[in-house]
Amino acid sequence: MSDRLSFTFNDSPVSAEAGQTLTAALLAAGRIVHRTAPDGSGRGPFCGIGACQDCLLEVDGQMSRRGCMTPVRDGMRVRSNNRLPDAAVSAPLSQGEARLAEHVCEVLVVGAGPAGLVAAMDLARGGVDVLVVDERHIPGGQYFKQNAVHPERQDDQARKGWHLIEAMRASGARLWHDTLVWCAHREDGALVIGGLRDGEAFYIRTQHIIVATGAQETPAPRPGWTLPGVITTGAGQTLLRAYETVSPGRVIIAGNGPLNLQLAAELVGRGADVVAVVESAPAPVKRPVLAGQLSAAAPRLALAGMRHLWTLRRAGVPVLWESVVTRIEGSGRVERVTVKQAGAEARSIEVETVCLGDGFVPASELPRLLGCQQDVRDWPVTHPETGRQPDGRTDQADVSVIGEAGRFGGVFLAQAQGRLCAARLLERSGKRLPPGLERSRRMYRDNARFQALLWKLYQPVVPLPVPEDTTILCRCECVTAGTVRARVAEDGIADLAALKRATRAGMGRCQGRFCQASLMKVLPEPKSEKDFTAPQIPLRPVPVAALARQKPEWRGHVRVPIPSGLGQAVQSASGTAETVDVVVVGGGIVGLFAALFLAEAGKSVVVLERGRAGALASGGNAGSLHAQLMAFDASADTDGPSMPARTLALQRESIRMWEALRGTFDRDLEIKVCGGLVVAETESDMERLRSKVAVEQSLGVDARILDPGELHGIEPNLKQGFLGGAYCSEEGKINPMAATQAVLARARQAGVRVEELTALSAIERDGSRFRVSAGAASWSAGAVVNAAGAYAGEVAELVGRPLPVFGAPLQMIVTEPVAPLVFSLLAHASRHLTLKQAANGSLLIGGGWSAGLDPVHGHPRPLRENLEGNLWVAQRLIPALGAVNVVRSWAAMNIDIDGAPILGESPDVPGFFTAVTANGVTLAPAMGRHVADMVLRRSERPDLEIFSPARFYGDPS
Repeated sequence: MSDRLSFTFNDSPVSAEAGQTLTAALLAAGRIVHRTAPDGSGRGPFCGIGACQDCLLEVDGQMSRRGCMTPVRDGMRVRSNNRLPDAAVSAPLSQGEARLAEHVCEVLVVGAGPAGLVAAMDLARGGVDVLVVDERHIPGGQYFKQNAVHPERQDDQARKGWHLIEAMRASGARLWHDTLVWCAHREDGALVIGGLRDGEAFYIRTQHIIVATGAQETPAPRPGWTLPGVITTGAGQTLLRAYETVSPGRVIIAGNGPLNLQLAAELVGRGADVVAVVESAPAPVKRPVLAGQLSAAAPRLALAGMRHLWTLRRAGVPVLWESVVTRIEGSGRVERVTVKQAGAEARSIEVETVCLGDGFVPASELPRLLGCQQDVRDWPVTHPETGRQPDGRTDQADVSVIGEAGRFGGVFLAQAQGRLCAARLLERSGKRLPPGLERSRRMYRDNARFQALLWKLYQPVVPLPVPEDTTILCRCECVTAGTVRARVAEDGIADLAALKRATRAGMGRCQGRFCQASLMKVLPEPKSEKDFTAPQIPLRPVPVAALARQKPEWRGHVRVPIPSGLGQAVQSASGTAETVDVVVVGGGIVGLFAALFLAEAGKSVVVLERGRAGALASGGNAGSLHAQLMAFDASADTDGPSMPARTLALQRESIRMWEALRGTFDRDLEIKVCGGLVVAETESDMERLRSKVAVEQSLGVDARILDPGELHGIEPNLKQGFLGGAYCSEEGKINPMAATQAVLARARQAGVRVEELTALSAIERDGSRFRVSAGAASWSAGAVVNAAGAYAGEVAELVGRPLPVFGAPLQMIVTEPVAPLVFSLLAHASRHLTLKQAANGSLLIGGGWSAGLDPVHGHPRPLRENLEGNLWVAQRLIPALGAVNVVRSWAAMNIDIDGAPILGESPDVPGFFTAVTANGVTLAPAMGRHVADMVLRRSERPDLEIFSPARFYGDPS
């Protein structure tokens, strides 16, 4: 017998069995609601594997702990997680000062399920130093779930898993359980994988990684699917098999596939009140040929399926074939479902628990992060799938993918693939191969054939209805189908990344794992991995305090060589060029504003964008509206104010434009002039701020020096001990994703034609006009506006006047939403930092920390050292950040010029204008307006001449 434990939940006592997780104990006690969602509704556990984040709890004062991954300890104090947890009163993790530990192994296996266990065991037996990491407390994966409460009660399936686990341990392979993998990088010829265990982050340096992370369920949205009491089939089985928790009340299991029948039979065996299994496929007897082929291919597996059906028939549990659960209803939790069966009227069934099992997709974030080639698959839903061979080989020599991390295929196929993968790596190292490889190859072939037959047999014939407008698609952000469809229609959205920016769908804690497939259904059919959003670091939320470490500061942007942004010229069949007034090169926010103002003036405008409009720096920045100098900018040159200082008037003008324009858009841009505070830690910091403020005041900026007592009136959660600061009342913030999409939509409404995925290839003089070519298309334009960001120098070179514009990728960090914690745009006098809080409660952390380039695809991506350093500075200012989780980081290609924008007409190429800046969101409306006025020859602004490209060319005569 297991020991009994006791803890409190919302101040009431709860009894638990040793080995249970908090979620299992709470469900057994009838306490199903764990947290409050952004829309104010209660949420209960859903996926059971720590991916959905709906089981978040406050545990012993620490907020946002996953209940399904947290074992019960005696005396725990547990509370529901608030919609916006208060980090200021939460218990932070202790922050270390030493560098994050780094461990080494020859081969790292991520995932201790059937495939990973076999691969690790064979490699270790062959003399390889193998480390296995797994997020769960007990190895075995989803198939070999081990009973954590009563190990002596294992059934045959679990006992086989126990023997495999023991054999893996005996082989000499190391196993680290409770270990979350949160990042992956390539550095100095090795893979560096980030881990988190017991609240401490670390790195593992390895020569090869085997990804055996398994699959995750992909339940389809329907009305009520976010109600407490709705869980996945896998979660129901985990609760039962691993934690002795029977799903409460009357249970219905719905979806597609044999796992639903297995769970129903297991629940019946434990005395659960299973009222029905709802299956969207027809009964196997209606597909007799397939059923016969399946039985011949794998008699034992087919017999196991028949046993489940016999168990249910004896218990009187109906299997409703060719049926779907179309609606789930209840007041605060599940109370009833609506079932629609082919050829019959819909009917209502009263239940307390719904287990949804609509299929599986690979958990492929790690191989995607490491650049493995992906294929687009549409079964059971549209998703990217890592291309791999039967032995786990991918197109990246240091990455193998085995088991259901590559494709759902069952335990026998996964184990065969684990063995074949280990043999390949052993052979490559000249080590002894394991026996029985031909048997493993045969097992792989046989089970691949069996799986193909199985899913043909279970091919659904009754689809779910199209989600109603009020149905939530994105569980994390509570974004409805109606909102998604409206934005797609109104904004002309054709890609998932733009849809995320426009609606926030897919931007929550789960990083789109449970809504991406639904979002893809409203978009054009994806053709490649680029049509899906990229996985972001961290792969799961990670505490700020676990990563924050002090790093050296630096001066100046880190410039990187970037691939050409130009396309290949293609000979047009007609050779004719479309006549337009203006071609704008670059669909970022500056180019879009320029195009908008030109179109509103009656000009015909085409915008050429090599990627997706607003998808790069414009939609990927932290959204600061800067009206004062950054603390690390020079304030003055020997001959007067520096270029950054001379730009302040334009920045302030542009912020005023943002405020004036906000009411003209059809959505909230979350603009707020909240003031900007820069804090000083040393006397030299104070001296720097005094000098900075003096320059700003001389230029008319509302800036002043603050003494220590005034700091906490602006930022009450600021750390004690700062010597003072500088405050500018004119600074603010904006939601750059909403702003960019809004400008894009309005430009299109004004008649601007935005040609996406259209890379410029040539600009040629054609008398007084320009012939602008992109692929096979060309335009004859009276003027060209170069708003190509990091590629502006290359574009200018096409007209013989290259510009010194350099790519400088920067990274940003965003946390989970919390109660108000930061009230201004916060910065440090001598360290790189911008810290602000968005309208939804997330904290945005930036400030100019450099990013790197992905070694496979070449796009910007965060650097782990700079993530640590950026977080350290942020937590140094606001200690309560130590209680908060980082949800994601990302990087975008900013530019480095000379501290000021380039704005104006080329001095010796009439009609060729440049509008480029490293401070695009702040300056976009003003730069767009002024370059439009220059094209229109509307007015002269002598004060803008300092920004002209002529400053780089000298006197053209």
